[in-house]
Amino acid sequence: MGRGTEIAEVFGEDLGELALDWVDGEVREVRVRREEGVAARRRAEGEERFVFVSGSGEPAVREAIRALRAESGGEPLPIRASRTADPEADALFPEADRWTRRLMGALARYAPRHALTFRIRETRRRVIGDGRRSASSVRRLVSLEGRFTAASRAGDERRPFAFHAPDSDAVADELKTRLAAAAAPRDRPVPPPAGPTDVILAAGCAAIFFHEVLGHPLEADADTSPYRNLPDARLSVHDLDVRDDPRRLDLFGGYETDDEGTAPRAVRLVLSGRLGSRLTDRTHGGAVGSTGHGRRAGPADAPRPRGSNVLVAPGSADTEEMLRRLGNGLWIEELSGGSVEIASGGFRLRFPRARRVRRGGLADEVGGGVLAGEMLASLSAVEPAFGREQRVHRSFGWCARDGHLVPVGGAAPDVLLRRLTVRPDA
Repeated sequence: MGRGTEIAEVFGEDLGELALDWVDGEVREVRVRREEGVAARRRAEGEERFVFVSGSGEPAVREAIRALRAESGGEPLPIRASRTADPEADALFPEADRWTRRLMGALARYAPRHALTFRIRETRRRVIGDGRRSASSVRRLVSLEGRFTAASRAGDERRPFAFHAPDSDAVADELKTRLAAAAAPRDRPVPPPAGPTDVILAAGCAAIFFHEVLGHPLEADADTSPYRNLPDARLSVHDLDVRDDPRRLDLFGGYETDDEGTAPRAVRLVLSGRLGSRLTDRTHGGAVGSTGHGRRAGPADAPRPRGSNVLVAPGSADTEEMLRRLGNGLWIEELSGGSVEIASGGFRLRFPRARRVRRGGLADEVGGGVLAGEMLASLSAVEPAFGREQRVHRSFGWCARDGHLVPVGGAAPDVLLRRLTVRPDA
């Protein structure tokens, strides 16, 4: 945004989270987190001032505005307190009772021996803008993470599990299905191959790859991004279309308005293989304005441009064709984490398990490992064939950049990449 453009806003947030630690069918610990706060921001002539006060309601809003005026040398602000009712905070915990009853049955059936943490988080946010209408939003998210004991042909083994989704009755049924699949018997794993390896990222986990190599470098405050001087450059095959879309409310990173009160829009990160647009907030929107990707990690944090849901367009290939094209390599259905060094262009993705592919057929179980590569080289190594089904990857949940943690999600078809570097996970 230009140096002469002024931004003035007040942000109110009420965050509640209930965490239940489950061990072998019993709730061993209950933790409650509650945060309320009001922040105020003013940006003018390229300089930004941001203040935060604890509390909620009109008194906290007035205090934040007074503090911001003091920070700004007593100048008048184009915002005023809003006489709106405080958000109700009692709607979170009854939902936890419903989830607890459902989890007890699912865990007893599919994973009776476990150490898992269930979280339900509700965030209520309100933005009072400079001459604009105020905006409010409510978002409730659930997560189940940890490890459980499952049978394998080599004996019992501890397996990781992660599931992140918006709260809904349909999601509860989906969680049961995913628990059942995670607990299925498996063969004894062998170490992953070391060195350049062709891989298929299946079951939607390719969304994590594109989140790292496209989403983060195209966040508008990524000043060292290797894409900054490549407008409309061809990065990959013509068939590749990737977008970031906060409007997918069925995904973990979805929302109806961003944390600056802007209605979001889908942003094409890659269109027909060519570099697309950046993800922007009000500060970095420039002449075209914000794309609705201004996001706050918590009540005391200022908005920053951050990704939401990465969606990769499907193709027409079935599983047999994808395996035949791969020939020899790895079939990976889950990525447990990733990181990217934007300045250097390098990335790393961890996978807890995989299947070796030989001559177009699934073979040995493979233990955990790491995929590594360079962003531009890996995008050019994407094969022009994509699975016909776009699948949601529920293990994809939270993303941190510079300590700024926000919920994210994604869905993708099966994607084939050539010659990524693979090594066993230390």
